[in-house]
Amino acid sequence: MEEVTSPYGNNLHHMENTTHGQFAFTTHEAGNYLACFWVDGHNEGSGDVSVNLDWRTGVAAKDWESVARKEGLRVLS
Repeated sequence: MEEVTSPYGNNLHHMENTTHGQFAFTTHEAGNYLACFWVDGHNEGSGDVSVNLDWRTGVAAKDWESVARKEGLRVLS
């Protein structure tokens, strides 16, 4: 299960029974966000579990390549 909660307790993301995926959210609330990931029924020694997290904020969070494509822009070299 995965869940992301805002500083004011608003649930921004919640998924159950997932094996992979991605999600993004935009918010105007400043503060600490809580991201929880857990595996139900996972026993020690029953296999590996990995979580890869790419947490971006501010300007770094924008997909600038996608914006450029939508606007018909190209990179100057």
